[in-house]
Amino acid sequence: MKISPFKKYTAPVLLLGLLFFSCGKNDTGKPAGDESGVSPDVRVVATVNGDPITLAEFLERFVRAGFKLDSDVESSVKVDFLNRLIERKMLLREAQRKRIKVSLQEINSKIESFRSEQGKDVKEVLAGLGVDYEKWKADIWENLMVEKLLNREIDRHVSVSAADIRRYYQSNPAEFEKPDQVRARQIVVSTEAEAKKVLELLKVQPDFAKVAREKSTAPEAASGGDLGYFAKGEMPADFNVVFGLPRGGISDVVKSPYGFHIFKLEDKRPAGRRSIEEAGKEIEGRLRREKQEKKFKQWMKEIRSRTKFEVNYQALE
Repeated sequence: MKISPFKKYTAPVLLLGLLFFSCGKNDTGKPAGDESGVSPDVRVVATVNGDPITLAEFLERFVRAGFKLDSDVESSVKVDFLNRLIERKMLLREAQRKRIKVSLQEINSKIESFRSEQGKDVKEVLAGLGVDYEKWKADIWENLMVEKLLNREIDRHVSVSAADIRRYYQSNPAEFEKPDQVRARQIVVSTEAEAKKVLELLKVQPDFAKVAREKSTAPEAASGGDLGYFAKGEMPADFNVVFGLPRGGISDVVKSPYGFHIFKLEDKRPAGRRSIEEAGKEIEGRLRREKQEKKFKQWMKEIRSRTKFEVNYQALE
């Protein structure tokens, strides 16, 4: 399990880290001397408005985020993580400047959600990951602070109109072309002999979904073997036999690396163009993300312009 530093705008933050700190100029960091003998507790990898980020803090957060400390970790991964950590510090300072508050009830609600998701005691899960519980709680507080800040400064100021959606749909027709699709069910068993018995059973028990629930070993057996709609190339090549069946048709036994299959074709959808009603939610989500990222970049540049920071990447080594 990877515990992300914060969920919202992770990609833009990482991108901004590359823009802000990896531009090849000497004024974004100080050259380091030989610090191999300096304790991680005092070795400073960056400062944000005079507040230091020590190597010890960096390594602790790196592990808490789900990364492993070994020689296989590329230096670029550490650099990117440090950039994100610096930006996190900037965002937290901005949240405090805006007097954003997080209640104990909100923190406890997040902890309860995590407990429900894992199905076991939170402290037990974290201990297994080598993560300190109290520091993890502090991370939750930081996450909520950043989320509230981004909601106030970004989300509330971004909207997507029906005209925006229509304009995108009309300007990008190729994106909404869909190929021939089929809806199929399958029964999967482990041997060819079993599969042949199932074929015989289907002759006297034509309810394919019922037989699938009783005989199939595949994950979708509980839903009657329903695979939903798919186009060629979206499933393993062995499944392509379905495209040659008539509606309601049942295949012969088909062998694959997963076992022995019997397919039934439920429906066919011809190639065509998705309507704006079908694609509207997807378009809205895409446009909203694009607007959020654009606004976030502009806003983050303004925050950076009034933040004093120094970075010493060589201290990560």
